[in-house]
Amino acid sequence: MNSLLAFFIKGTGFIFLIVICLYSPAQAGNLKAVNDTIDLYPGIPLVYNILANDTISASDSIRIIAINGAGHVLCQKVHGAVWVFTFSVAGWGFGGELHGGYKIYTMSMDTSSAQILFRIHDKSYAYLDINNVNARFSSSSDHFFGENAEFEVPKGSGKTSIFSNTFWIGGKDAEGALHLAGERYRQGPYSGPAGTKPDFYAGPVMDSTKYSIYQDTVWNYMWNLKKTEIDYHKAHYLDPGYHPIHDILTWPGNGDVSLGEAPKLAPFFDRNNDGIYNPLDGDYPEIRGDQALFFIFNDDRGYHNETMGKKLRVEIHGMAYAFDMPEDTAMKNTVFLNYRLYNRSQNTYDSTLLGIFTDIDLGYAADDYVGCDVERNMYFGYNGTPVDGTGQPNAYGANPPVQSVTLLGGPTMDPDGIDNPRFAQNGSQLCDFSVNGLNFGDSVVDNERYGLQRFVYTNNAASGVPVYMQDPLFAADYYMLMCGKWRNGTPIMYGGNGNPSTGGYGPACSFMYPGESDTLNWGVGCVPPNGPKLWTEETAGNAPGDRRGLGVTGPITFKPGDVQDVDIAFGWVRDYNNPQISASVSKLRIQTDRVNKAFAANRLPNGNLFYGINDHPGSTLPALKTYPNPASGYLKIEFGSDRPMANSTIDLVTLQGNVVQQETYTGNRATIRFDIDRVPSGFYLIRIKTKDALIIKKIVIIH
Repeated sequence: MNSLLAFFIKGTGFIFLIVICLYSPAQAGNLKAVNDTIDLYPGIPLVYNILANDTISASDSIRIIAINGAGHVLCQKVHGAVWVFTFSVAGWGFGGELHGGYKIYTMSMDTSSAQILFRIHDKSYAYLDINNVNARFSSSSDHFFGENAEFEVPKGSGKTSIFSNTFWIGGKDAEGALHLAGERYRQGPYSGPAGTKPDFYAGPVMDSTKYSIYQDTVWNYMWNLKKTEIDYHKAHYLDPGYHPIHDILTWPGNGDVSLGEAPKLAPFFDRNNDGIYNPLDGDYPEIRGDQALFFIFNDDRGYHNETMGKKLRVEIHGMAYAFDMPEDTAMKNTVFLNYRLYNRSQNTYDSTLLGIFTDIDLGYAADDYVGCDVERNMYFGYNGTPVDGTGQPNAYGANPPVQSVTLLGGPTMDPDGIDNPRFAQNGSQLCDFSVNGLNFGDSVVDNERYGLQRFVYTNNAASGVPVYMQDPLFAADYYMLMCGKWRNGTPIMYGGNGNPSTGGYGPACSFMYPGESDTLNWGVGCVPPNGPKLWTEETAGNAPGDRRGLGVTGPITFKPGDVQDVDIAFGWVRDYNNPQISASVSKLRIQTDRVNKAFAANRLPNGNLFYGINDHPGSTLPALKTYPNPASGYLKIEFGSDRPMANSTIDLVTLQGNVVQQETYTGNRATIRFDIDRVPSGFYLIRIKTKDALIIKKIVIIH
């Protein structure tokens, strides 16, 4: 009678499954194990017979198979007395090829070994690497961390300045119940294995019954495109034999409504205005920058394992992007991230706050400080010693850099029916949200965007700091921290380490370690602090260490169907000439000023648009009429009086993208006439380009 015994041995980097099967004695025979190739998708177990291609004599019996699965591949079980195994990948985020093997032992004491190549199909992460930064982004929001920190600057140096970055959102429903999703390291409140306990999941919000491991394989994906690739597609989509590259062909412009997905997802140019993304019709993805990564994630797919918070049913479209501007020191060392948030629930969330959590590790992680700059919407990490580390391979050494996280623009403030001003009647800056907000006093009603509203830092429990300063555990802790309170419910106080027990002298404040950047004392209610204004980690007497920080913006009322944007920049600066750390911090402020100015004006230093045409919520398009339509002989274009249209370029374009007529409008006329008597009949687009907008109208010409 046959019997079976199986047990696991776990070693570093390998999982060993040793299966012992005892059979009745048999004759010895030829034995040859042959290499196998196994294709695996995370989350989907694969039943596989590794002996199918091996040579085993019918007169012999197997008594042991020893399997080692490399890295994140698990060999889970053998099915009965049949040599069939179940292989699976432990989690998302580890693609490529891994190597394992197995060895067969027979009752006649013959042995044979073979290798197993595991091909892991995992595109849930990708690298933004067009400039001096090589940054790993993830399809479900846990950025810059794989098996190691992966925000590498300079690119190719092997040195990194950020360990991880994640997103938080929390608000209260009509009954006052808190709904919150937020992550630190996906360990859960009890510090389990990193990466195993998420609040966010890849993909759009769907009907709850439609989520599946197979849909996960669709949405755990990063669309990675360069502007040059899109330009090529635009120029050649009509060429015979042309086939779009994969990420243009599969761009998720439309959701599957049968699964409960929204009909419109990723942004795209719709050449024929039919609402359907079809690159063979000339449609193309709309991206920011010279390289962009696009991804979608939500908090509805599964349980909130990190915070134990209630779901919001929020869907977030992420686009990470960078510019290929090697001569511009600011742009070449900065990467950008846009989050577009959709409330797919039926709940209105009041007092909704948004958080950006960053673990800044400047090379060697144990000798850092953090600080913030209130009026620049920035928090940053800098070295606490003149030399980073003590010779470690990942340390920057002398002249260490600084790393910043800047909120370029927060969500749009709740409407109040007015254009909120930035300056008082005497011309002085008001001490209110306009201190670091956007679009104040621009003559447009209700387009004001929040700036950074709070900066807090926390510590790992292992660092020995008081409990109140340690990382949050549960959803209520996360939200309390976003509201400017420690875990024990006490407000964060100015000075020391933000609490009377550690030198805080008050009053309650919104920004920790601002230096002297809050010139109007906005973060302390527009009154001077109760002690010295200069407040840094140095004045607090802290020893350098491992730091992480939280930037907060809001609050907003987040209604069903609402859309909000958050725009972030990750900037890196190093002064190679001056050994003083303050020199790099000073250069960081200058660099951040340039980036903030470019974003606010939607104009790069080279004159190109920053974030795209009409891509920004709150942008107001000039009024425009084109008539008659259909047209014959002439076409009139009438501009409204709400926006100046001087220095506009007007193109008559075929649906294939060819410009057949062009005029530059420089005067103050409200109406211009296009003579089209020589233009063949057909469908055309009128394209009007202004300084900060692009307007496209479809017309028909009939002669």
